[in-house]
Amino acid sequence: MILEKTDILRTIRDYLRDRFPALADVDATTPLLQSGAIDSLGFLELMTFLSDEFGIELEDEDFDASNLETAGKLADFVERKL
Repeated sequence: MILEKTDILRTIRDYLRDRFPALADVDATTPLLQSGAIDSLGFLELMTFLSDEFGIELEDEDFDASNLETAGKLADFVERKL
């Protein structure tokens, strides 16, 4: 099954809205780490969600803040890993 980037982004945004109440209005460009809505534990939970939801294998270098700047960057990351 091939996922479209819009589907990946929608799934990520839904997760962020459900898990992090401060991100209720999250869109593709909302800062995630800079906003303080996601802490280090939340970052790990998010990466675990991405791995489980999209069946991607995470490597040490994937745990980079640049992959987590925005929901759009997360969708790009997932798309690269698929």
